[in-house]
Amino acid sequence: MEQAKLNIAVPIEISARHIHLSPEDITILFGKDYQLKRIKKLSQAEDFSAKETVEVEINEQSIKNIRVVGPAREKTQLEITLSDTYKIKTDIPIRLSGDLEGTFGFRIIGPAGVVIKEEGAIVAKRHLHISPDEAKKYGLENQKIVSVLYEGIREIIFHNVEIRIKNDFHLAVHIDVDEANACGLKTCGLGTIVM
Repeated sequence: MEQAKLNIAVPIEISARHIHLSPEDITILFGKDYQLKRIKKLSQAEDFSAKETVEVEINEQSIKNIRVVGPAREKTQLEITLSDTYKIKTDIPIRLSGDLEGTFGFRIIGPAGVVIKEEGAIVAKRHLHISPDEAKKYGLENQKIVSVLYEGIREIIFHNVEIRIKNDFHLAVHIDVDEANACGLKTCGLGTIVM
């Protein structure tokens, strides 16, 4: 069945593996009163790519050089790809950011200390960031599901894209590196919301 285009152009952004840290965990990993060093502003809210990286151990397997994304969050959250889960032989659930209950635990190794988390490892579910004004303009509702068409050489429709509405969000679809590779997208691209 042919998908109906809504003619809503939407930026597609690629999210590499990364970690969000709580203030308490930043202190343990990097030292007292440590401030993350901003190297690049990201598109959503106050998010930024930090200079800092950590090593993460899951199921006795290690992933090195995990980029820290700031600012600090209430809960520490690790976001990796399905390809990573195959390498570490661990079934990490696909979840929206913040939905951490019952997820896999992990160990974080930083230059000043080690943190053990009982939960918080996810594969990020593809999602659409949008502000309330933009959502109203396009007739989109929070937590509803849309599909996004990318018309590249390896054309693809990303189904099950969940809408997330927040005051400081900007219109963009977030996919991970695996999903970007599937459609040959190497940097940010442009898609179309379809139903």
